[in-house]
Amino acid sequence: MTPYLSLCPSSTLPPPHDPGERRPVAWVGAWEVRQFAQGDARLIYFRPRGFHHLQLWHPVERISILTPSRLTAGRFEMWPEGGERLSAVSWRDVRTQLAGVDLPGATEIFAIESWFVAREEPRALRLLRLWWRKGAHS
Repeated sequence: MTPYLSLCPSSTLPPPHDPGERRPVAWVGAWEVRQFAQGDARLIYFRPRGFHHLQLWHPVERISILTPSRLTAGRFEMWPEGGERLSAVSWRDVRTQLAGVDLPGATEIFAIESWFVAREEPRALRLLRLWWRKGAHS
């Protein structure tokens, strides 16, 4: 276990940005990669309908980022604790809006989305996700 992995984070963010709703499945630098637990009713419902996504959670900076899905209209959604919800069409826009925060690179975001989300979605939804990705990870 790494020092970055907080199993039961305390947060004042509302759903869907509350990190306590998901479990850590990986980490990228200081960012936890979180998703609903296997068998969770939300994950079972979300996967075949295009709502499946990941949450990046920074336990020190207290920032939540959701990856694009139908839940976020194909956009990245960010919510710094104590701040306002933000939306971005590309990872470049995320980097611009969260300037000064050490964020994972676009290649890392593409990799975790491919590993945890895209490979478990129905084929038709993978095509939709590819459309969202066009330019989204620059």
